[in-house]
Amino acid sequence: MMFGAVIGDIVGSRFEFDNHRSKQFEMFAPACFATDDTYMTCAIAQAIMRTCAHIPMGSSGYDFEFHNMLAHNAVISLRDFGQRYPNVGYGEMFKEWLHSSSPRPYNSFGNGAAMRISPIGFAASSEEAVMDMAKTVTQVTHNHAEGIKGAQAVASTIYLARRGALKSEIREYVARHFYNLDFQIDDIRLSYKFSESCQTTVPQAIECFLESYSFEDSIRLAISLGGDSDTLAAITGSMAQAYYGIPCAMINSAMTYLDDELRGLWQDWQKVFYEDLRPRKVFVKYLGKLKMLKELGDFYLERSVRNSLYGVQIESEVVCDEFCAELENEIRQFFWQWPELKEQKGYERLYDVQNSPHTARQTLRRGIQDGSLEKWLLEIAGTDIL
Repeated sequence: MMFGAVIGDIVGSRFEFDNHRSKQFEMFAPACFATDDTYMTCAIAQAIMRTCAHIPMGSSGYDFEFHNMLAHNAVISLRDFGQRYPNVGYGEMFKEWLHSSSPRPYNSFGNGAAMRISPIGFAASSEEAVMDMAKTVTQVTHNHAEGIKGAQAVASTIYLARRGALKSEIREYVARHFYNLDFQIDDIRLSYKFSESCQTTVPQAIECFLESYSFEDSIRLAISLGGDSDTLAAITGSMAQAYYGIPCAMINSAMTYLDDELRGLWQDWQKVFYEDLRPRKVFVKYLGKLKMLKELGDFYLERSVRNSLYGVQIESEVVCDEFCAELENEIRQFFWQWPELKEQKGYERLYDVQNSPHTARQTLRRGIQDGSLEKWLLEIAGTDIL
């Protein structure tokens, strides 16, 4: 079960019809509860596990048998959860579908398509699989092109984030394939209205994630926007989890709002699709980026000797600068949220970088060149510290 979506849903539940356009609020309050966003996310997770128990998930190519079974199990699980948990905020068309003797998709582009899709982003093993699986489980109800697009955008963002993509890369991918993110949250907050469509929820949720500096901040930013708060925060939280991980204390708090069945489903999911929820993953993903930089070639040349004859070096220098800039920003935001880790092995080196803002970029570049940055990241990757 994708706890990022669950936490966003629970925290946002009390603000859905009483918007709170500020980041200052109590995260887990007595008035919070799990809504349809949580239960439908669980249903999709269950459908994936049941399907994979019979047919292994392929990483390439379209397996008709797998997708037919996945669609079948999605219908069964969605209807089962929906009928057993009836009063948690379902839309009218979806309620009709739940109790129909012959359920058919109803051409919806509602944000329910995106709020429940996060298990696909965490389970799929390729970009192609993400797109195909997201379409399969979405079109059993939301078969409108915009509904499918919204689900695919969220699932793809989760997949890219958990595979180590930088935010700049995710933004570019979303703009190229799904939505033009030509706005900032602060600029639209006052004019943003309640809406239940994918077109007016998914781009905003993606932007909330991209502008955030931690998992908790992403949830607070989504709530501050207003609108369909629980769904907006659930979608945002699902993507933020893939990028940042989730503090264990927040998972434990969210668990108290779930019954034994949902907790058991979470444990079953962890056995099949293990998720590293620890904040260390914020830095571990940069190991893959270091490898990519090395493959570009010798980018340690002094700027004075670079010219048109060194096209690869020029390209590499730009990529290296972008890498260092994003990592520097990540380090600063990380220790703002988790200052207690500053003296732990591996982390202490990165904390030293933060304490020297005027030379941070040069320190990181030097760390790339002499291999020390990779050593620090490997130390973090091997730690059991939360």
